[in-house]
Amino acid sequence: MNAKQEDKLSMEIVVVDLLNNTAPEIMAQMPQINTLKTNFSDNVAKIRTYQNGQSLNRTGNRMSKDQLREQMTQKGFEIAARICAYAISIDNEVLEMEVTYAYSDMKKLRDTSIADACLNIHDIAIANLANLLEYGVTNATISDLKDSIILYNAMLPKTRAAIITRTTCTDRIKELFKENDKLLYRIDKLVTMLKFKEATFHEAYFKSRKIIETGHRKLPLRGKITDELGQPIEQVTITIETPINKTTKSTEIGNYQFKKIPGGVFPVTFKRDGYITERVFLVFTPNARLDFNITLKRSDQQQNSA
Repeated sequence: MNAKQEDKLSMEIVVVDLLNNTAPEIMAQMPQINTLKTNFSDNVAKIRTYQNGQSLNRTGNRMSKDQLREQMTQKGFEIAARICAYAISIDNEVLEMEVTYAYSDMKKLRDTSIADACLNIHDIAIANLANLLEYGVTNATISDLKDSIILYNAMLPKTRAAIITRTTCTDRIKELFKENDKLLYRIDKLVTMLKFKEATFHEAYFKSRKIIETGHRKLPLRGKITDELGQPIEQVTITIETPINKTTKSTEIGNYQFKKIPGGVFPVTFKRDGYITERVFLVFTPNARLDFNITLKRSDQQQNSA
């Protein structure tokens, strides 16, 4: 997800929170607002899930593959069972055979085979959607199955043939943002009706709709290391103890910098032979830069003072 999308997502999260906490009597004055709010909120949740999906192939630990497989399998089995019921009602033996699955057998399928089976169920549901509504198969349920398939495939090893990669997650995020743009346009028009009757709500809503550009600086931490005389110290090893430790060394003029540090409170260690090792805790804020300079004492001075 790029910087502009992250800013836009932040705005959408605020809008969801505002609508969820708006008094029912105000919401009741806007026709179809609850349906629009639900669809919008669901899309925001999916975007946040796909944001994690973009990182699955890099970290491998954001979500459990087994958990994703179980979610996908349950959704696929349920839709298949509903299609099967429809096939029996119209005496369509071919369709019935295509979607007849035992849940225990689905759980035994190999990783790639279960994904293919669920994709087949998805495609059959799309082809028969008009006749499946009374059986509880809707665009929303089919879309949920599609999302589960994409996220599950993103967790599989990159070497697998036909893997749906990080690019697919990125494309899906774009689609969801487009859907939300349309939903927001409709919501905007409904809220505009209340400009004078519910002025406080109207003002709060359109304030929440503003996208704040956070800047997205590339250097979350930088600084300079000197001795007690103010002279720069080179070749100091600086280590940030994040979930994945990051290390760098100071330059000949004592400068150092890090890129791409996650938000949180992490210990930072400054170490070089001949100097007392310093360990401090620094607070890292997403999209904000931290300047931290430090003075190191020579280890022989500590011994002399002792």
